[in-house]
Amino acid sequence: MKTVVVDNKLRVRIPAFKPGQVYAWELSGETVKLTPLKPIEDEVPVVKLVRRPDGSFRFPDGVKISRKDIVAAIRADRDSR
Repeated sequence: MKTVVVDNKLRVRIPAFKPGQVYAWELSGETVKLTPLKPIEDEVPVVKLVRRPDGSFRFPDGVKISRKDIVAAIRADRDSR
């Protein structure tokens, strides 16, 4: 039987786990069940801005983004932190 010890900051080191992995845990009686969770990866389109001669930036020709989409992307980014 292998054992683990909880430190004073309530951390447990399990050698089989890798840094950054996320697990859901369930406690039933004296048994703790850990279930690995897979991250949700949304595809985010990347658009490189074009510099104008006056030094300002704009979207490339043919790319149109509404204000509603920009606000939604900013809110989603803020909520994910």
